[in-house]
Amino acid sequence: MTAFVVLASCSLAGHAQGASPDDERAYDLNREGMIAMSEARFDDAIAAFGEAASLVSDYGIVGKPLMYTPVFMTARASEKIGHLQEACKAYRRYRRIAVEHPVEPTKSDHANAYVSANCQGTAPE
Repeated sequence: MTAFVVLASCSLAGHAQGASPDDERAYDLNREGMIAMSEARFDDAIAAFGEAASLVSDYGIVGKPLMYTPVFMTARASEKIGHLQEACKAYRRYRRIAVEHPVEPTKSDHANAYVSANCQGTAPE
């Protein structure tokens, strides 16, 4: 009975914070992507960040600290392995998102500088 009460309490606490199963999965994928980035497994990172971003918008994960957003990190990983088109597309997407959520000015600065320096000849998204 005690295990049930503890489990129920944990479950209710998650719902009280507004966390959905998609939030949880997106957060886990974002974390996996960060680990892959730290291990220079950039293709794996792109896959994890892309899946996270498809589940929950960049700033939509509720009740969890999100140090780096999936869209920005997709751009960064694409940049690291020289995938110009993908990096430009993701940085442009990030710039649109960052307007609504201006909490990461250094990332916005990096995205703006990258697009200005590298994306003039690429088709905008």
